[in-house]
Amino acid sequence: MKKVAFLIAVVFYLLYTAGSVFAQRGGRSQGAVIEVRLASPMPRNSDWGKTLDRIASEWARVTNNEVRLRILHDGVEGGDAKMLSSLSSDNIQAALFASFGLAEICPAIMTLSVPFMIRNDAELDLVLKDTLPLLEAQINKTNFVVVSWSKGGWVNIFSKDPVFVPDDMRKHKIATNPESGAFNLAFKTMGFQMVEMDITDIGPKVANNVVTACYQSPAAIAPVGLHRYLKYMLNKPLAPYLGALVINRNTWNKISPERQRDLVAATQRIAVEFDALMPKIVDNAVSVMSRDGLKVDNLTPAQEELWRTELQRSIPGLLGTVFDRDLYQRINVILEKSRSGQ
Repeated sequence: MKKVAFLIAVVFYLLYTAGSVFAQRGGRSQGAVIEVRLASPMPRNSDWGKTLDRIASEWARVTNNEVRLRILHDGVEGGDAKMLSSLSSDNIQAALFASFGLAEICPAIMTLSVPFMIRNDAELDLVLKDTLPLLEAQINKTNFVVVSWSKGGWVNIFSKDPVFVPDDMRKHKIATNPESGAFNLAFKTMGFQMVEMDITDIGPKVANNVVTACYQSPAAIAPVGLHRYLKYMLNKPLAPYLGALVINRNTWNKISPERQRDLVAATQRIAVEFDALMPKIVDNAVSVMSRDGLKVDNLTPAQEELWRTELQRSIPGLLGTVFDRDLYQRINVILEKSRSGQ
């Protein structure tokens, strides 16, 4: 009997030891899956929404289902401020932010959105190649980590009445993000009527005439049908539409370095493909909206010069508050060299 008891004890010890060694070597017990809830203000049926769903599938595939990404589409977590608060408190673990939301983490990012400063994709690529590593390093010093950046096209002005010059824009009530207080104050001092609101509430506000204009990517306007109220689009890119997929550091640190590299590689690969498709996506969105009644207005050279003159007069007063002075000067050097053929 003693021999039987001894053998049982030995077997139990060996099984326990083997299980411990397996766990130390990376074996995962049932329930050890890491679920990441990612909030997005974009509609599920938009190209951003579809791309996020694709990223979720890739995360499951490359980690053998060890990391599962659950997408909360359609702004169900609210706007940038609410998402950032939820991200900090771990109610969500990741979020898709555009420039305004990212500026809450790294204020210098707003400098990339100086109106009419960067004029086209070629210039944007040059600027991002130089500046994104610096901005990402600043964000990664906080409690957040950038998994991937994305160029979401360009922001255009949409309005209920045509806008050709700054004085036309001053007649409109412009929807803007409430978290961007300095940015909004700057434009208020220039005579623009800024209506601070959660951008996820813009549909009812436009329908009820609380706001009569906004600046947004055509690819984001089309899926929610805002062009049926804001029937005019100024066919001049206002600023690049930059986005980033951000995860809180507490969650990121739960993922092994090897899996982190897999997730970054998979996400960035999809983001590059998305960026390459964005010009076509925007063109398709504008075509669809045009067939549905959108009027696309073009500027004359004289009208475009009016915008540049007004902004050049106003920008110096915004440096050091709304826009980062050093980064602004760095970007200008890049653009001047490019435009002079250097």
